[in-house]
Amino acid sequence: MKQNIIEIVTFKLIEGVSTERILEKSADFEEFVAKQPGFLYRSLAHKADTDTFVDISYWETLEDNKKMQAAFEEAPACKAYCALVDKESVGISHHTVLTKSCDV
Repeated sequence: MKQNIIEIVTFKLIEGVSTERILEKSADFEEFVAKQPGFLYRSLAHKADTDTFVDISYWETLEDNKKMQAAFEEAPACKAYCALVDKESVGISHHTVLTKSCDV
């Protein structure tokens, strides 16, 4: 049985970058991610009171996620997305899915 993984990335934007701009680059980034083996689902959320974004993606396996991370470094869409992010604010964690209510 495959062990699904969730990757959670939290971040803030560089000062002066609008939500509209990150959404534009997020769409380009999602096109890249959606083509990666093992990709299941992705969402981007915003916590207004701390101005923090949460980028959540589901993967078939941790290995699939690691392969995406290797490709991420070189992809133009990923570089453009990351260029808007305050690198000091980034937090990344991986979690094993224990249960799910739908077939993701």
